[in-house]
Amino acid sequence: MSSASISNRRGVFFLIFLLLALPRLYAVPNDQNGLPNISTRTESSSSSWAVSADFLFWFASEEVTSIWADVITVEDNRSSWGAPGFDFNWDYGFRIGVGYNLIYDQWDTVLYWTWFRTDAKHSLSSSPNVSLHPEFFAAFLSGDSPRSMSVDWSILFNMFDWELGRSYWVSENLSLRPFLGIKGGWINQSIDAHYHDLIIDLIFPTNHSGRERLKNNFWGVGPTGGINSKWRVYNFGSHFFDLFGDFSVATMWGQWTCNDVYKNTLPKKSTVNTKNSTLGALMFRGFMGIGWEADFHEGSSHFTAKLGYEMQFWLNQLRLATFQLQRLHGDLTLQGVTLHCRFDF
Repeated sequence: MSSASISNRRGVFFLIFLLLALPRLYAVPNDQNGLPNISTRTESSSSSWAVSADFLFWFASEEVTSIWADVITVEDNRSSWGAPGFDFNWDYGFRIGVGYNLIYDQWDTVLYWTWFRTDAKHSLSSSPNVSLHPEFFAAFLSGDSPRSMSVDWSILFNMFDWELGRSYWVSENLSLRPFLGIKGGWINQSIDAHYHDLIIDLIFPTNHSGRERLKNNFWGVGPTGGINSKWRVYNFGSHFFDLFGDFSVATMWGQWTCNDVYKNTLPKKSTVNTKNSTLGALMFRGFMGIGWEADFHEGSSHFTAKLGYEMQFWLNQLRLATFQLQRLHGDLTLQGVTLHCRFDF
């Protein structure tokens, strides 16, 4: 074998050795058992429980809550039509959670329960030039026209969320937590309307009254996913100040149960019977604000507090029928201030 051939083989072997050695030479050491992305958890808290409690100060808005009454004003040379809307009150709610920080790959899992209830009240009175007409279909079918009316509209929100995620640093002061999970629960809406001093068949004034009760109840379940982000802006020993932005989306298989019953004191009764709707439901959530974190007991315990603006947007939640025999498609928005507190131990 010639010396040139031996030299070429040595050169090939040296090149292969160099290519294999380079990744090890320039590999960045870490203390997370070889994980490629360093977890935000410390080694001393690699396996622990967590509990959380959120205080919610929200208000609700729904796209077509104005469709409940016609107000028709007729004057000498002009007439007008109006549909007064609902303004829901600011109300309190809560969200509680329990979680566990897994050892495997530094994952974490958490289960939340969110409860929120709100209502809105509205009343109208007619005058010599103003007439009132119910918009919901059961009262419209009756042919009754009240001279005064009042409505109480309530929303009850009960939702459960299970998440599996992992929080890790992507730079010195920026961390991300992608997660997947399951969302399921109920959104029940009830409307209680009272009609006084009825004009029967739009002709005969009476002292009779009527009452209409409507239900728009939804339940659903489906996958959810999102990402939580944290920007560390200040580090003071074991205390940390952050900006955060949490975003998620859920696609749910859901069912709506809607009914509408009207009765007056004559007595007369009219009902609207609609088949349950089994459709998809889509939800978007965002939560942004400022946070404070602190380590205790040499890093074995950790406290987190977040204060910010939260919004949940539920598409096509209101599906009641109006007098046109068409279902409404009202989007429900829940938004306001959320204070989140979590303790890892």
